[in-house]
Amino acid sequence: MKNKHKLLSYLKSQRLMSISTCSDKPWICTVYYTIDDSFNLYFITEPETRHTHDIGKNSLVACSIADTHQKVTDKKIGVQISGRAKIIEQEEAIVRSLNLWNATNPGFEHIINLENMKKKAIKGKVFQITPTYIKFFNEELFGPEGFR
Repeated sequence: MKNKHKLLSYLKSQRLMSISTCSDKPWICTVYYTIDDSFNLYFITEPETRHTHDIGKNSLVACSIADTHQKVTDKKIGVQISGRAKIIEQEEAIVRSLNLWNATNPGFEHIINLENMKKKAIKGKVFQITPTYIKFFNEELFGPEGFR
């Protein structure tokens, strides 16, 4: 994609992502996320949530990211993603993901960390979404109703 760096920059500027899952019925939730330079998305969630159970049965997910401060008169910008979600289990990958997540979402480093996960002081687990398709709509770059 020609505007890959603009897409990555936009995704790094946002904090909230809606995730749609489906096992027997569709479900959607909103999570705080972070992203690496390879476009993998990371979020932390508790094991008993409906979306965690859904991902355990069907790893296919859809996501939507948009600036919630956009006015209806603004040039629209946002991202729609489909991909596969998985729980991260390797300790080194968990640490890398948590460092990235805490850098993006500062303020809870003393709570959201590997030590607290190991002690079960927090129940949250780290998930990774690997996109298989990304639709970047950006009217400023691509014109009205424009996307790539």
